[in-house]
Amino acid sequence: MRTDMADIGSEETARMDVVYEKERVTIHPTQYGSGRISGKLRLYLQLGSLFLSWEPNEGVNSFSTSSVSAEIEKYRNLYTIQALPLSDVRFIRRHTPTFGLEYIIIVLSSGLAFPPFYFYNGGIRELFATLKQHVFIIRSDDATVDLVNLKSLSSLELPGVATVANAMSRQNSFSFTGSVSEVRHGDDAKYGGPSTMSEYVSKQRRKSNDPGRDISFQVLEKFSLVTKFARETTSSLFRENHSSGSHAYGRQKQEYVLDNKASDKYADQLITPDDASLPSDSVESDELLLVWGKKRGNPLSVEEWRAFLDPEGRIMDSKALRKKIFYGGVDHVLRKEVWKFLLSYHEYDSTQAEREYLAAMKREEYEAIKSQWKSISTTQAKRFTKFRERKGLIDKDVVRTDRSVPYYEGDDNPNVIVLRDILVTYSFYNFDLGYCQGMSDFLAPILYVMEDESEAFWCFASLMERLGGNFNRDQNGMHAQLLGLSKLVELLDPSLHNYFRQNDCLNYFFCFRWVLIQFKREFSFDQIMLLWEVLWTHYFSEHFHLYLCVGILKRYRLRIIGEGMDFDTLLKFINELSGQINIDRAIQDAEALCTIAGEAGADCIPPGTPPSMPIETDGGLYLQEDDVL
Repeated sequence: MRTDMADIGSEETARMDVVYEKERVTIHPTQYGSGRISGKLRLYLQLGSLFLSWEPNEGVNSFSTSSVSAEIEKYRNLYTIQALPLSDVRFIRRHTPTFGLEYIIIVLSSGLAFPPFYFYNGGIRELFATLKQHVFIIRSDDATVDLVNLKSLSSLELPGVATVANAMSRQNSFSFTGSVSEVRHGDDAKYGGPSTMSEYVSKQRRKSNDPGRDISFQVLEKFSLVTKFARETTSSLFRENHSSGSHAYGRQKQEYVLDNKASDKYADQLITPDDASLPSDSVESDELLLVWGKKRGNPLSVEEWRAFLDPEGRIMDSKALRKKIFYGGVDHVLRKEVWKFLLSYHEYDSTQAEREYLAAMKREEYEAIKSQWKSISTTQAKRFTKFRERKGLIDKDVVRTDRSVPYYEGDDNPNVIVLRDILVTYSFYNFDLGYCQGMSDFLAPILYVMEDESEAFWCFASLMERLGGNFNRDQNGMHAQLLGLSKLVELLDPSLHNYFRQNDCLNYFFCFRWVLIQFKREFSFDQIMLLWEVLWTHYFSEHFHLYLCVGILKRYRLRIIGEGMDFDTLLKFINELSGQINIDRAIQDAEALCTIAGEAGADCIPPGTPPSMPIETDGGLYLQEDDVL
């Protein structure tokens, strides 16, 4: 993320006119309050252009322990901005919550984003006042209005977008202006809506009293077609949902869009497919002439499982066990026992007696947590908004989760009730993270395997220790994974990465669904259980799912490049791969790519990226409201 100026002599470089400067502008690269990094944000003029820089202060936060200092230093170097031309900025999103710190998110023309910059001493108003003196920006003062880049919206089939885009483009043909549309939230936001801006505006006025439906949900729903859970888990990409009454609480979100022509410089470059990627007999995919991954084997059998255990029930060789599972999976009759180890509910060196004692203790603890919300009366619930909101969201989600699976199908299914109870209980167990749409997709296979409420809860809670970052409000976990994916494609297939850059696909949002719920929509229920147990071994890499993404993209690279897919065509193509991907071949491809990448691949992924365990400190796991109230 570091940006350096080029072809500027030292004498010219010294001629800077600082027009804005603010101390204590801070990033929170980890989930812990002790991991924050404070620095100085500047705007300055140089050679007639406006630049932005952010330089972290020397030394580690005084609250950081020695065990996290090295990790924080990596982030300090990673996110330093030496000289970022404003012409490379796609838009700046501003967040001004009623309680807590104001912050901004800077999104580059490539689609990559810096982590949120929190202003501990204020100064956002002055920042944008300064920006307006030097660049043309368009903003919305209405909390129910999103400013959205029309290049993304125009092809997402939202009502009236194409016409609005054309109108705005004609009105704003400035050299430093981006096309922007103000789109009000409304229940009538359906595909195939009004075709003109006047029709759209008049229709919105007629329905101004209706409850608002978050337009950002539609955008990301089209991005990934994650119809069951896109609102909460991806809301912070276009920020928090806003109901019709949200303005009364003072929540505001604003995006400042600046024109950028950065991708134009690549327009004349020719893209040639790698010689190593040749078409196969199938018209659907390209063969990968790589160091092929090892042939898939048979699932772990009961006899093989018993051979791994000593007389007291300890696993004698956990690495060999994980290798066996990686290459063959687990026989379904063993999953209830083996998954508890893969999900860290049990330690590999624990005895059978210790595990039985732990299960009894955990069952009591689970019931105690569950009783906290079960004892809430109707009168109490009326005064407990967060509880009502989370439980209501869970109630809606569980009846739409894996209902085609016999275990969850039918009306009044008791397993659906258990699914709901576990999720509500987890929202009390981890109140900072709470519940986000998408969690039910992770829990459903776990409950199906465990067939026990307490054990399913603790296995799910262990999984969320690693994947909770996918659901953080600031979406740092998702941004880090998409950034890592971008770097891996650049390392393993530079020409494909360059093609994505030319076609404004460098944000890799078309892989959002793959990463968010780890291919849950791409494979059948049985296949996803196999894939997840392979991923949970962490045998080759904790981030093996990112190599899966690279392998699938590389397998279809000739079609992507040959058909000249732009972002929207690529998104449609990726989503249509659901149910069409050969799972064994995908794992083999990912293994080969992981082997080829080696340490260089590991270096592409930012520290602490999910599903890596977060750095343990005393500051808490999830930086949500507590640190800023």
